[in-house]
Amino acid sequence: MFGDRFHKKTVIISIVILLIALVSYRMLISVNTGGSGIAMSEPSSMSHRRDADRRQQIIAAAWQVISREGISAASLRTIAAEMAATTGLVTRYFPEKQGLLLAALEHAVGFLNREVAAANINLTGKARLDATVLAALPVTKERRLAWKVWVAFMAELPASPELARAHAKFPGSLRQTLVRGLREAQLAGDISPETYPPQMADTLVGQIIGLGVQATIEPARYPAEKLPGLIAPFYLRMTERPD
Repeated sequence: MFGDRFHKKTVIISIVILLIALVSYRMLISVNTGGSGIAMSEPSSMSHRRDADRRQQIIAAAWQVISREGISAASLRTIAAEMAATTGLVTRYFPEKQGLLLAALEHAVGFLNREVAAANINLTGKARLDATVLAALPVTKERRLAWKVWVAFMAELPASPELARAHAKFPGSLRQTLVRGLREAQLAGDISPETYPPQMADTLVGQIIGLGVQATIEPARYPAEKLPGLIAPFYLRMTERPD
């Protein structure tokens, strides 16, 4: 009888230990998987950051190919070769060429817009105008590369409304900033009250884009250090103080 009781107690204790182990295991799995019950090889934030970094590397490679050889040469295979990777790696993030081209263009537009925004932060009126005009021109290595990409897409715009919309966001944002600065300068009495800011902004954008395109196509004739001096006479005439 004593042996039977001992045996029963041993079985009960074993069952309790087993249940505790099972509960502990389930709690550990829940913590490691966020409650999904599926083991994760790495935290989600790290995975997302890795994917974002990889996308940026692919876009950077696309910039190099586009700026050097043009849109027609920017195949998924060529871009993969540029970054010493497989085509499969590129297609994992960009299954189609059109999607990668759009991302490359949007990245160029975003970069140029951020350059302009950073240059005129906390500025108003004439100071905003001066900073905006200079910040929009391809006078740095990074801006020249972004301009090359932006200019390279011009031939693609008639056949692609999606690319055309993305492309227009650079001059569109530039125009908005110039209109704002012109209106502020007008209120401060720094430019003529007869000036119509939207029309003047359109003219300034045309001059900036024209000079930027020329500098991109003929860098030897229009080197970066000469661009501010080339646009200055026109800009100063437009924004001269009233008598």
